[in-house]
Amino acid sequence: MKRILALICYMLLSISSSYSSNKGSVADSVALQQLYQVAIDHIRKPDRFQHIQALLAEARKSGNEKYEANAMFLLMKHYYSVDLDSLFYWLEKSTPLFMKQKRYEDMFRTKAWGIYVLTKAKRNKAALDSIHSLKGLAVELNYPDGKDMANQALADYYLSNNLEEEGVKLYEEVLAEMEQRNAPLVKQVYIIRQLVNLIPGQERKFPYLERLQQIIDLCDKDGIRQLDSENPVSFLRYILYRSYVMLYLHMDNYPRALAYLKKTEDVVRKNKMGYKDSEIKTMYATYYIRSGQYDKAVPIYDALLAYYKASDINKTYLDVLRLKAEALMNAGRYPESSDVLLHYAQLKDSLASANYYKELAEMQAQHNVDKLELANKQMELQVMADHNKVVFLWSGVIVLGVICCLLGYLAYTVYRFGNQLKVAKEKAEEADRMKSAFLANMNHEIRTPLNAIVGFSQILVDEEDPETRLEYFNIIQSNNELLQRLICDVLDISKIESNSMKLSYAQLSLPELMGEIYNVIRLRMPEGVKLELTDCAPFVFNMDRNRLTQVLTNLLTNAIKHTQTGVIRFGYELEEAAIRFFVQDTGEGIPQEQMDNIFSRFVQLDSGSKGVGLGLAICKGLVLKMGGSIEVTSRLGEGSTFFVILPFDFIPD
Repeated sequence: MKRILALICYMLLSISSSYSSNKGSVADSVALQQLYQVAIDHIRKPDRFQHIQALLAEARKSGNEKYEANAMFLLMKHYYSVDLDSLFYWLEKSTPLFMKQKRYEDMFRTKAWGIYVLTKAKRNKAALDSIHSLKGLAVELNYPDGKDMANQALADYYLSNNLEEEGVKLYEEVLAEMEQRNAPLVKQVYIIRQLVNLIPGQERKFPYLERLQQIIDLCDKDGIRQLDSENPVSFLRYILYRSYVMLYLHMDNYPRALAYLKKTEDVVRKNKMGYKDSEIKTMYATYYIRSGQYDKAVPIYDALLAYYKASDINKTYLDVLRLKAEALMNAGRYPESSDVLLHYAQLKDSLASANYYKELAEMQAQHNVDKLELANKQMELQVMADHNKVVFLWSGVIVLGVICCLLGYLAYTVYRFGNQLKVAKEKAEEADRMKSAFLANMNHEIRTPLNAIVGFSQILVDEEDPETRLEYFNIIQSNNELLQRLICDVLDISKIESNSMKLSYAQLSLPELMGEIYNVIRLRMPEGVKLELTDCAPFVFNMDRNRLTQVLTNLLTNAIKHTQTGVIRFGYELEEAAIRFFVQDTGEGIPQEQMDNIFSRFVQLDSGSKGVGLGLAICKGLVLKMGGSIEVTSRLGEGSTFFVILPFDFIPD
């Protein structure tokens, strides 16, 4: 409310000050320069908007178009990641001013921002139209840098629509043109960094890293320490060494990765880049994980947890906690891993529950403030158009009318928001009940194999009979595998529900894939049950191989659990716009009263089966992630058929 009242007061002050008759002067220029510097200093702070607005109002009052354009540029930088509509509003207002002052760099850069947000919003036609318009403007103005920006925007469009090779090729062409006309090094560095991040093949990255090294060497030779305010040479050196670390880790060249990791750490220390300490620790942890030194990664994760907890427990803290659990599991420290994983689940849910209403209220408040800011802009434009009329009374009436409307809107919003909070509270309570049930279930399911592992391990030490020792070892191994499956299932469902699971799409031959699955599953078939793979029509499909295999294997494993005699058949059929996979069994079938909950979490048809009931929930989550659907038909005592339908033309996120 304080922020709202402050905005209304500022609105009134802006209107009254617009009637001043002062013209531009030296004093005005000094004051504008000071306002501009304050706005620049606050550009990354929460109060940046009010400083930019003050600069814009003062520049317009003084008739100084230079600082008016500066203010518009900063406004667009503010709205770039906040408000798409406001960004395009100011793009339209600023273009004539940028053209008049021949500020082509600023004009093309802000237009490129607009294209980028259109691309991210999947407004493809609008994005392509804007790219073509930007290219045409660059040709008209004979401005090569503008053509580069348009091509970069087109490359980002390709990448956003999964056309990686086309995007990379266009970035390479832009870099070649920049080098040919000797464009500023800072612009070349940006393209080089993009290429290093985007190029899929590791070997293809080396020439661009070598080019970045050449630029750094050139700067060192000429005594250049800053390419611009945001790119000191020391930071470029850090980027270079860090890139080599990640490159060699991907190539499993751990000695070279470690050598560059030490170089990266040395750059951070010598240049007092303390804000990069957490990144250095993260890279060391990644190095130890990739090189199989899991125990060495654990204390680093502990240090990172202490670092992030010192500020606030957030998503990053939870991510590190999860990575620690995985490191402990890979190190064979299963009891510790399960404890950390349970702590992770509890903390994640409690944090979400604690912040739920706060975040909801903040979002609503921000929405109201944005409405006020938009109303402020509209009023400001109206007042500026009537600048020479000096009708103060009418302006006061308009302001009062707007305030009344805003108060009415806020009253309605509070009423509506109260109802929304009631519904949200009920959902949160239901989620809390599900969390409690989940934790209780997980506590039981994890302790069961852990107790078996610990108990038989103690007995195994004193057992001398070889056959008995082998039997105990097999029991321990079986429970170890069960525990790992439980943890993996929990991690998968967590990634699916947090929308953090990333799919890796590639062309795959479906007959080949189905044959591989058949060869694996047939080894698990019990006596009396036959596995059949139907004839598979030749077909190449763009899909995540591992996740599709996981879905079909889970469905087949589920069919084996519930089929004592008969046949399990699986395969696929090609339809007009999709492919339909099926897994059919002659098992016990599904009771009608359980059909609606079959894909829910923690649902088990057979209370005696192992696991926490996540298999089918994971299948459904993965299928939805792949843009498809999953269905089931069943008759009690006769068997069930599961269908997975995946579209041909799905474009993944």
